[in-house]
Amino acid sequence: MDKTEPREKTVGVLIIAAGVGQRFKAAGGATDKLQAEFTDTEGRRRSVFAHSFFAALQSGLPICVVTRPEQQAIRQLCQQHHVTTVLVENTRMGESIAAGVRQMATWDGWLIHLADMPFITGATLRLVADKVVEDGIVRPVWQARQGHPVGFGRQTFKALSTLTDEQGARGLALHFPLYTIELEDEAVLRDIDLPSQLPAGEKHAVAK
Repeated sequence: MDKTEPREKTVGVLIIAAGVGQRFKAAGGATDKLQAEFTDTEGRRRSVFAHSFFAALQSGLPICVVTRPEQQAIRQLCQQHHVTTVLVENTRMGESIAAGVRQMATWDGWLIHLADMPFITGATLRLVADKVVEDGIVRPVWQARQGHPVGFGRQTFKALSTLTDEQGARGLALHFPLYTIELEDEAVLRDIDLPSQLPAGEKHAVAK
């Protein structure tokens, strides 16, 4: 009788980049939030989306990006790096997550990475992905506050793939076991909603 090696678990990063950034524009943002540029601590000047995208690449995990048809810069960057994209025209976070999960139905787990959280590192993405379990949800915590990215195991597929809620997958924590990971990294809480949240000096830059 032949013995086969157990298949390695595949957990991928699902980058959600389908929002319209209304708060950012209303607060004086000169461009689309995900295309606003800033320089990181290592001197790399990129758009908000590009910072998040390259962190995902550095994780070494499979990637899929959910975005809107009009986000040409995002689509081109994904194409250059041979990353799968899913195009949506809704404004509900839940529907965007569901579309991406259905596209990547062969994965064993999904790491939901919000594109407007560009300070999360590839190492953090990898760490959370490594903790994903089949039966539930894994979430990083910094000083007792729950953050991102959030990992979902295989048994959450049906619930994830049918989401419609504007709040995304938050409600799933009521139906599946929730496991937390204590991290010493405030980046798991830090997103970009307003121009004032971009690092100083780059608040209204437009990506070229």
